[in-house]
Amino acid sequence: MKKVLLTALVAGTISVASAQNSAVNSAVLNHKNGTLDKALTDIEKATEHKKTKDKAKTWFYRGVIYQDMIGNPIYGKLTDDKTPTVVLESFDKALELDGQNGEYGKQVPERKQMLYGQVLNQAVEFHNNQDWPNAIQKYELAHKISPEDTTAVLYAAYASTADNKYDQAIGFYDELINMGHNTEDVYKAKVQLQQATEASDDAVMATLSKGLEQHPNSVYLMQEELKYYLKNDRADEAMAKLDKAIEADPKNASLYAVKGNLLERKKDIEGAREVYKKAIQADPTNFDAYYNLGVLEYNKGAEVNNKAAKMDYATYQKRGKAVEAEAKKYYQAALPYFEKAHEIQPEDKATMQNLVNVYTRLGRKADAAKLSAKMN
Repeated sequence: MKKVLLTALVAGTISVASAQNSAVNSAVLNHKNGTLDKALTDIEKATEHKKTKDKAKTWFYRGVIYQDMIGNPIYGKLTDDKTPTVVLESFDKALELDGQNGEYGKQVPERKQMLYGQVLNQAVEFHNNQDWPNAIQKYELAHKISPEDTTAVLYAAYASTADNKYDQAIGFYDELINMGHNTEDVYKAKVQLQQATEASDDAVMATLSKGLEQHPNSVYLMQEELKYYLKNDRADEAMAKLDKAIEADPKNASLYAVKGNLLERKKDIEGAREVYKKAIQADPTNFDAYYNLGVLEYNKGAEVNNKAAKMDYATYQKRGKAVEAEAKKYYQAALPYFEKAHEIQPEDKATMQNLVNVYTRLGRKADAAKLSAKMN
């Protein structure tokens, strides 16, 4: 009698388990037939029953069903902002139960990549509509789905900056750096945001130092670092650092250009002029050197010209023309430098404006008008 009862109990247990397994199979069949609402009802039952809640197949198909509802013209209305997170959690659960090499675990990466694209597209749509908080939220989720991909993190930094959430943007740039995305633009953006948030000089200089480790020839990073050296009365230290770098790499035109900039700041104009010329010798296409040489000559001409402007009428009658002629020589000296800089970077507005000023000073009105028209 006891054997009969035991057999009956076992039979009952098998029947229940079979029923619940059929819920998973029914969900799979309904998914295949495109009736996603029925598939969803079936799979949710399976995730709650003790016989199927720990099965990789259950969680994998839960993720698949929810994922295929996203953007579906019929069943998309059953999803919401939390749906992508539900999909991700389902796939992660399947992977946890099945391992990377299991029947369902090995299908997860492809599905996750698809989910990454879906979420990133949602983020871009919010971004284009300047809905920054929602864009950032989606970028963060996309990064969570694909932790090795830098695109979502980079655009999250852009969106945070646009939303004036500078501290948040700095955090995203730090994340990029930690991921190995050590581009010059990342360090440049982080420095600018630190400056906008009035970070301490030590914090900014630490970023500049790390940036220069990755990009030792970055003119921007070197010049910014020099500003902080000068601000903190460390000009000699900066010069020593530059001289050591030039000694190690004497053909590096960028180093000469930065040293010339530092000498200018120290009011050593002649020294700066000579160093800029060395930069041109090292690299005949170095824009900064040509541009700065043009500025040096132009400023000298303006300084001389101001003397004539301050003369009283009697003095000007005696000496004014000679002084203006002297100033014109400096403008003439500046011209080839600005023209070469314009040739190297033809779209640089500052160069074009300076060229217009030089042409005007030299009486070349047609050239000034032509370049002004190009600028406009």
